[in-house]
Amino acid sequence: MLTRASVSERQKKSKYYSASSTETKYMLMSLEDAIRQCQAYVNKTATHFYRQVEDVKIKREMTERYIIEYVDTEKPDVEGFNELLDLKEALIEEITQYGPITEAMEDPLIDEIRANGPDQIFIEKHGKTFSWEKSFSDREHMEKVITKLIRASKVRLTPKNPMVNARTIEGSRVNATHASISPYGNPAFVIRKFKKVRISPEEMIRQESFSTNMYRLLKLIPKANLSWLTVGPTGSGKTTLNEMLVKNIDPMCRIITIENPSELRLVRHEDDDPGKKVINDVLQYESVSEDDADSSSATMENLLINAMRQSPHWIGPGELRAPREFTTALRAAQTGHYLFTTIHAEGDQEAIFRFLTAYLSASNEPAELALRNICAAIKFIVFQERLADGTRKVTSISEVRGTNGLSPIIEQIYKFECLDVDEDPETGKVRQIVGKHKRVGRISKALEQKMLKSGIKRSKFEFLTKEIGLDEKEEYNVNKV
Repeated sequence: MLTRASVSERQKKSKYYSASSTETKYMLMSLEDAIRQCQAYVNKTATHFYRQVEDVKIKREMTERYIIEYVDTEKPDVEGFNELLDLKEALIEEITQYGPITEAMEDPLIDEIRANGPDQIFIEKHGKTFSWEKSFSDREHMEKVITKLIRASKVRLTPKNPMVNARTIEGSRVNATHASISPYGNPAFVIRKFKKVRISPEEMIRQESFSTNMYRLLKLIPKANLSWLTVGPTGSGKTTLNEMLVKNIDPMCRIITIENPSELRLVRHEDDDPGKKVINDVLQYESVSEDDADSSSATMENLLINAMRQSPHWIGPGELRAPREFTTALRAAQTGHYLFTTIHAEGDQEAIFRFLTAYLSASNEPAELALRNICAAIKFIVFQERLADGTRKVTSISEVRGTNGLSPIIEQIYKFECLDVDEDPETGKVRQIVGKHKRVGRISKALEQKMLKSGIKRSKFEFLTKEIGLDEKEEYNVNKV
């Protein structure tokens, strides 16, 4: 125990040191306090380039340099560490190493890491799930790594708080659960690694996620100010697809997005150089979940209401979940704003009915009127799926044309037709889903007029107005984009 008079000179010089006139004693800083302060130092001093780095291994190396800089600059007095070199090594171990999943965290091809117990680790790579060979030594080891994973978000996993959503210092999303709610007495976690550098449209065409003509249509949707829903199951690539679409919006059209967590990367710079001037009018918010509403007013619903007062041209809620979010989003779409968002559904019809069901649970509006308003606001539904072979494909693009009583009128323009499955003859596992994209409909006359009024030349959408030829084939030629 140290008195204030015996506090070291290096501790007094630290910007983290403070002593009030009422203090009579001073204790050495614990390692946990040093970890928190070091992470605060990294968050405060990190460069814009550091925040944009996608490669986790490179980011870890940069983080190590920031940790060393923190210790050399602040020279903190930490209990149990007489030498600063030992403190540096301990901080690097505590902040950047994750035991058996460290390698998985650094592999850019791995999108998701899941652990159901110390020896039950799975990873997702190229859209497929594999068992991870390494494991935690025991439950305590796994819990220690979970603490490291969620520490940057300043949350704790306890029996009283048995479920947490957090982020690692590298920016990956983490959901963790406490052992007390497991019948097997095991903690669990899921890590989703979001890539800051998205796959290009050209690469998606080469991978046959959609055809050349489908991409031509997808580009026209935001350019013509047509609100859309991106629909599909979890992990189907909805965020990547939305980001690609949003980049076709005029950079001078103001965009406000609200996500939890923030995934879209929409800010654009001159010459694609992060060090140069921002060239598009984008404002992005990160909402809190409804569970955290008591401690913050930054819920999706409140941020949507606030966004309408900030002169947006487009509003992009990351994903609508709660009923009042649906009502607020529809109100935004009905008051002169264009809307893009994502919904979990199994197709275009199901997406409209899910919107309607959620809306009606928070509104006394007649169902027929509510459906008519929804179908008037939403002009396109883009459905994306992840198939059994791990590929992600846009399996339909549909125009919403209105309603007939309690039935939405939806015209499918494109769809993916499955033809067969190619299996590995030895293992029986799926190697490829054999199929093709095909145009199955035409855009409406009303949509033609909308595109013309938006300044789009007829020659750019005329292929969507013609009859479907028997010999018509969809190409995957990036040179014709």
